[in-house]
Amino acid sequence: MPVKDAEILKTVGKIAEHFQNNISNRFVRRAVMTVQMPQARWDLLENLPLQFDYHRQQGFQYDELYELVLAGAQFVYEARTHLVPNLKTMLNQGTEAMFSHGNAGGAGQERTLRDMAVKAFPENLGILTDLVNELYVKTVSLDREQHKKTPPVCDSMPELKDLGRLLVN
Repeated sequence: MPVKDAEILKTVGKIAEHFQNNISNRFVRRAVMTVQMPQARWDLLENLPLQFDYHRQQGFQYDELYELVLAGAQFVYEARTHLVPNLKTMLNQGTEAMFSHGNAGGAGQERTLRDMAVKAFPENLGILTDLVNELYVKTVSLDREQHKKTPPVCDSMPELKDLGRLLVN
């Protein structure tokens, strides 16, 4: 049965928008793409903004929602562990040459915007963490409510047991 719960859809929309605008934006995308995750999980996060309208109309299956939660949680863990400590260095490599040509005023503005995105990245990652956790809590609650006589879908996904470690560490 498709999930069309308004609160769940609202949270998924927030995740899609936040990921696109604040996590994988033009200023930090090059570094974000170095995060090591299975391609299927990357695809979930990358395509979520494009597929959100479809899911808003058709709904999500519980396993799709849990896969989205796992993709978000794994991204958060990998980004916190491997990306945040090296983000500024990663983005500075090769950018001086890129900014040295053309309009110096535009280059300075781009560099300033990039530096602001780098500085805000840990906080934006924290917001993504909260949104992923919110989606998980709402989904589990509805899953258990709708599956009183049968096991909820979340019980069939052992990977969810590791969710707390991925989101907190």
